[in-house]
Amino acid sequence: MKKNTDRFLTAIFCDDIRHEMGNKISLMGCYQEELMVPATPFVLPKLCVYASAWTPKERLFKSLTLRVVQDDENELARLDVPMLPLDEVARVQDATSTRKTVSTAIAFSPFPIEKPTSLRLLATTEEGEIIGPRLLIKIAAAPESATLPVDRLDRASASTKRKPSIRKKVASAGKP
Repeated sequence: MKKNTDRFLTAIFCDDIRHEMGNKISLMGCYQEELMVPATPFVLPKLCVYASAWTPKERLFKSLTLRVVQDDENELARLDVPMLPLDEVARVQDATSTRKTVSTAIAFSPFPIEKPTSLRLLATTEEGEIIGPRLLIKIAAAPESATLPVDRLDRASASTKRKPSIRKKVASAGKP
C-alpha cells in the first residue's frame, strides 16, 4: 500500500477568515478553482487559506508541516505543527470518528500578483508528502470592444448612441 493514500488535505482559498463568537469561523469570498484579476500587477488586500490535514485515527500524525507554494517551486508559507497539539488531538476521544483533523488559517496581507500563477497546499508528514488543492490565478480576458480597431470603435459607438427619451406624465386614476 502506498504511503499517505488514506491521508489527505483540504484547502479553502478566500478573501478573509473571521473568528466569530461561539467558537465559529466565517470564510468570506471563497474561490473555487481559480481567482481572476483584471490586470497585472495587481494587489489583493488579503488572501487566506483555511487548511485541514486529515488522517485515520489509527495512524495519527507524528510530524506535520503545512506549506503554501507558488508555481510548485516558491514556498510562500511554512507552518511546522508542534508535536504537543498533535498529542492533545489524540486524547480527544469520539467513538464514532474515523479520522482526526488538524486545521489552521494562513493569511497573506497584502498579496501581490505579478503574473498568472498557481498556489498549492502541501503537507509533509513522517510518511512523506501529501499534495493538496491548487488555486489558479488568471488574468481576466479583455472585452472584445477593447480590442477593436479605432475606426470600428467609432462606428460602434455611433450606432449605439440613443436618442433622448421623452417620458409622458400619466395622471393616476382617482387623482385630480
